[in-house]
Amino acid sequence: MNCGRVLAAVIAAGVLQAGVALAAEPVVAPPHDVTHVENASDWCAAHASRYEMIQAMSDCDYAVAMAPNKAKALSNRGAVWLMAREPGKAAADFSDAILLSPEDATLNFNRGIAYGMIGARDKAIAEYTDALKKRPTMAIALYNRGYEYELLGRSTEALEDYRRALSLEPQLKPASDAIQRVTKGRL
Repeated sequence: MNCGRVLAAVIAAGVLQAGVALAAEPVVAPPHDVTHVENASDWCAAHASRYEMIQAMSDCDYAVAMAPNKAKALSNRGAVWLMAREPGKAAADFSDAILLSPEDATLNFNRGIAYGMIGARDKAIAEYTDALKKRPTMAIALYNRGYEYELLGRSTEALEDYRRALSLEPQLKPASDAIQRVTKGRL
């Protein structure tokens, strides 16, 4: 079949114009399992917790498409993007979620992880700082901020954050390991 003639016939008949108009309207793909329609965001999180990435993303995409103004749906999808090693996409979802739920420290924390994965150290530090303003006892945010400081060679600030994280959560072994690592590096 000659594609050029078919395309010319389609354009002449005005079908292409209608096709373009239809394509402008997004078509929402259902989740991978139709029983997940009512609770797609919860199913997204459940699949992600089992590292079922295809199913998780299917449910997350559906949840966001059906409720684009729900921070939970955006946050869950952002978490799946992090797990899939797509930090730029994760950061975008967390940014949108923060606009909807600015008081949620976890969203800043997660965006900090995404920025750290990208290598945007200063942005990661700023996100962890924002998370700590909202939840000052978030030991893991202190640890992660300390790690970013350490990567930038700012050992004094790194040690301060590691020590404070350990004081808040004594079982946070990575913080005690980091204190030893940074202290040995300073001798």
